[in-house]
Amino acid sequence: RIVILLLLFLTLVPLPLTHAQPQPGGELALVSTEEPDTLDPQKTGTAVTGLLMRYLGDTLLTKDLKGSYIPALARSWSVSGDGLTWTFQLRNDVKFHDGSPFNAQAVKASIERALSPETKSPIAGSLFGPVAEVQAVGDFTVTIKLKEPFAPFLDNLTDPRAMIVSPQAVRDLGDRFGRSPVGTGPFKFQEWRSADRIIFARNPDYVWAPSTVHAGPPFVDRVVLRIMPESAAQVAAFERGELSVLALPPTDVRRLQGTNKYTIYSFLRKGVGLFMEFNVTKEPFLDIRVRRAVSHAIEKNSVLQIGLEGLGEVASGPLPPSIWGYWDGIKEYAPKYDPGKAKALLAEAGWRPGPDGMLQKDGKPFSFTLYTAPIDTWTRSAQIVQSQLRAFGISMEIQTFEFGTLLAKLKAGEHPAEFMGYTYTSPDIVQLWFHSSNIGTGLAFSHNKDSKLDSLIEASRRETDQGKRLTIYRDIQKYVVDQVLWVPLWTNTNYIAVQPNVQGAKTHPDGFLLLNDVWLK
Repeated sequence: RIVILLLLFLTLVPLPLTHAQPQPGGELALVSTEEPDTLDPQKTGTAVTGLLMRYLGDTLLTKDLKGSYIPALARSWSVSGDGLTWTFQLRNDVKFHDGSPFNAQAVKASIERALSPETKSPIAGSLFGPVAEVQAVGDFTVTIKLKEPFAPFLDNLTDPRAMIVSPQAVRDLGDRFGRSPVGTGPFKFQEWRSADRIIFARNPDYVWAPSTVHAGPPFVDRVVLRIMPESAAQVAAFERGELSVLALPPTDVRRLQGTNKYTIYSFLRKGVGLFMEFNVTKEPFLDIRVRRAVSHAIEKNSVLQIGLEGLGEVASGPLPPSIWGYWDGIKEYAPKYDPGKAKALLAEAGWRPGPDGMLQKDGKPFSFTLYTAPIDTWTRSAQIVQSQLRAFGISMEIQTFEFGTLLAKLKAGEHPAEFMGYTYTSPDIVQLWFHSSNIGTGLAFSHNKDSKLDSLIEASRRETDQGKRLTIYRDIQKYVVDQVLWVPLWTNTNYIAVQPNVQGAKTHPDGFLLLNDVWLK
């Protein structure tokens, strides 16, 4: 799975099969709008790092192209009758990129590091949930004991942030591990040129690939991730042939479709592409009436049409239709655009028009700053929302930060409100975003401490009956909407353009491109 938004060059539909003989060598060029905050999988909060870890590392198990669990670093696993003890039999032919051995002690050290409070993991720690103890039983057997049943456990173990890292490299590199990560994956870290590119090199020793790809090392020599904040520059580089794959900006989709030069695929994003989130500990959004008023004051379809060229759908709650657990009734349940209700709620909360027509209360204007990232679709959407709110007498300033800086400010709670989006494959995203244990370390940027919501989320993780879990996720979606922690805006349709020389690609139902079999014609 992938958390938080950003690297969208991945497709959920099959790429064309090729029957030509794969040719080794060459460089596969990818691109990201944002630079990773770190390449330490246990300390990252960005989607781009999550994606890169799929190529740098391996997890205990993974999923095949139908979404079923299959062996990866663990060749088999079993669980006790009470669901509390999991036993994993490990492969004995794996080594880390630094040459150190992969074994049960490495798995134990890696999981314990993710869970350690000192790591301050925004995502990885939550993936392991109620782990009570990790035991190395011999060199190649690991036992993981849970405090309580944990429904998302196997799924979470396939997340790239649950990859097993080299304990030796962690010890040797210390804080520098995030700039020189060491895993067991098909590609090895080679270089990170800040604000420019990250380079991974082929791992020639990689003979432990899962069954979804060929058994040997990858064919391409290098994978290069270019850092290019401006979408126009990305498109120009792609059209010059400098990029192999590109997530098309909405403004260029129809034009590049018309060229008939590239293979272009589309799919609805696995995640909410954009939402406004309120910091409920800061004025003016301490007052739920104000949050409700703003939710009624935003006309989402205009935001979709102008901000996203209409290439997506209006969002209603914290889960999109593309993620299991989505409740279809949220469309009718969520607040609708209603200027009358918005004005009435603002008046009830004590906000009155001043001489200039702008709202004020106790002599202070209704003014706040929206924190956001320099993403074109977000910027256009923010400008539309700014204009819509101004019509109600609300002044919204837009302040843009580099993504890593933005995340740090949101964790610290400096913001009154922010624009954010995410990509994920499981409804367990609600734990990362709304459980109060993640305030200040994870993604709980609303800073909302709510014991009822915490209890619902905890129940969704304990319940192993799928039908009952769906009911709990329905209740979570309703409750988040009731508390107006977000104003969900849109879920985008991703359009992925692939150069004609890219051959042998396989795509995964969890929304990423398998690079092991890719070769360049």
